[in-house]
Amino acid sequence: MASRRECHYGNYAVVRTVKNGPNVGMKFYRCPKWPVSDCEFFQWVNWNMDNSNVNRNVEDVRFRLLEKDTIIGEKEIEINFMKETLKKVELKLDSKDEELKDTKMELSCTRIELMKASRNENIISLALFFSWVFFALLLVYLKA
Repeated sequence: MASRRECHYGNYAVVRTVKNGPNVGMKFYRCPKWPVSDCEFFQWVNWNMDNSNVNRNVEDVRFRLLEKDTIIGEKEIEINFMKETLKKVELKLDSKDEELKDTKMELSCTRIELMKASRNENIISLALFFSWVFFALLLVYLKA
């Protein structure tokens, strides 16, 4: 049975197919994070090339199984990446929720201060009005 290979970083190597060049169609093992990673692991998939159709069919089935294992490995890596991304987004959301609570608290304090200032302004306006009225009455009283 085709055995799984590990790359230099301990990840299960994936099977890839040569797309162009003199080795088109040949299969090889490669690090699952290649080309993003600097892992240089590379190994050709060895085929048992005798004339027996049975051996070819068995090897073909084994290879297809290995390809499916490779796909599963790639999907597991993708899922783990998405889980990490989700955790980061959830942390950002928690941070933004906390920021929103703080902003709401500041807004409430600002509204209270505005109401106090408005009340003080009304009191000062009334005091000014009554002082002018008192001054006017005093002038009328002094002229009389």
